[in-house]
Amino acid sequence: MPDYDAIVVGAGNAGSAAAITMAQKGLSVLLVDRSDPPGAKNLSGGVLWGNDLARILPKWQSEAPLERFIQDKKIGFLTDKSSIIIDFKTKIFEENKVGYTVLRSKFDPWLAKKAREAGATVIPGITVESLAKKDGKIIGVEESGDIVTASVVILAEGINPRLCIEAGLRGPLQDWEVSVGVKEIIKLSPQKIEDRFNLSSSSGMASEYILGNLEELNVGAFFYTNKDSISLGIVAPMEQLRENGVTHTYDIIEQFKEHPSIAPLIDGGTVAEYGAHMIPEGGLEMVPKLYGDGYMIVGDSAGFGFSNGLVLQGMNYAFLSGILAGETAVEAKGKGDFSSDSLSMYRQKLENSYVLKDLKTFKDIRKVTNNKNMYTTYPKMLESILLEMLWERGQPKKKVRDILGSCAADLKMSKLKTATDFYYIYRRM
Repeated sequence: MPDYDAIVVGAGNAGSAAAITMAQKGLSVLLVDRSDPPGAKNLSGGVLWGNDLARILPKWQSEAPLERFIQDKKIGFLTDKSSIIIDFKTKIFEENKVGYTVLRSKFDPWLAKKAREAGATVIPGITVESLAKKDGKIIGVEESGDIVTASVVILAEGINPRLCIEAGLRGPLQDWEVSVGVKEIIKLSPQKIEDRFNLSSSSGMASEYILGNLEELNVGAFFYTNKDSISLGIVAPMEQLRENGVTHTYDIIEQFKEHPSIAPLIDGGTVAEYGAHMIPEGGLEMVPKLYGDGYMIVGDSAGFGFSNGLVLQGMNYAFLSGILAGETAVEAKGKGDFSSDSLSMYRQKLENSYVLKDLKTFKDIRKVTNNKNMYTTYPKMLESILLEMLWERGQPKKKVRDILGSCAADLKMSKLKTATDFYYIYRRM
């Protein structure tokens, strides 16, 4: 008889969601996390879209430590001297408050507490040394020579899944599969935030950028408003960082902060936190086998993340994958069968959800995000076009097609290459 029905390793969004789902249905659940309080080592955070969270915690909006609901969403391109921004502010977001900025150091402990309230045993400050196996099946976890057994182990270790790798459940991470995210929390008064971004006391803004002012790397950036702070940072491909060898992420984030369109927004602020974290960006190609005899893999450990250079998402995939793994475990308990065949329903549930549908729809997105022209040539081209159209210099006006032609010539881009790039961007995005 195992000690628990399920052991969940990792109390981030995916792990806690799985634990809550199972505990609510009466399973005996052990949730362990290496940090104390649970989830405190999770640096990622930005916009939480809570549609899936509502499935297990209907009152999450009134109970969770949320920062600001997203009413204003921006995407943009930066060049050395310019910013080209699409600013989408809508009453629809205010009427349907499901997207909020969060700080994971506050949110994750609350979510683990909800797992405890649901009936799970939550033990923080535990570093699981290895997975316990018997006859090729995962039967539990081992720490300091002690083995704790379970019918199923749900692995929610995060982006660097050491236990999965050491147990041979997935291969080591490859450079092309991940990016490095560097983030700062900059303290600003609520009044300054609301005045600078034209916000109410509860509304917030989230923005993502392509940094066209860096020649060496394909870098994106983000900027989110919290109650009394700003979360900002950059995302740089690990593969390019290693190949480049001389450009450092701390220099990149400083360049972003010093950009003429960003610096005024954080003027007078104080850096309160700084950290770095890997982000899954390999898409469908980096997703391992997600289940086997006695185990399932969820969240970042499974490679569930999405980025197209202008949109970053991961927390919603974590919630839903954790919930679906939890539901699969509940069904397996009912059948008394935690074999690979039984747990294969987890993969099927993911296939029917937006998680794997998104990854399949955008399976070729890396061919866009890896396109150097997206980060250098096209932001400069946009800048040139807008200058030509909007800057009155006492010169004759040009037609748009002529502006495009001269811009392409100035940037040494052939019409065929430009047309081909835009065709593939259109197809893949």
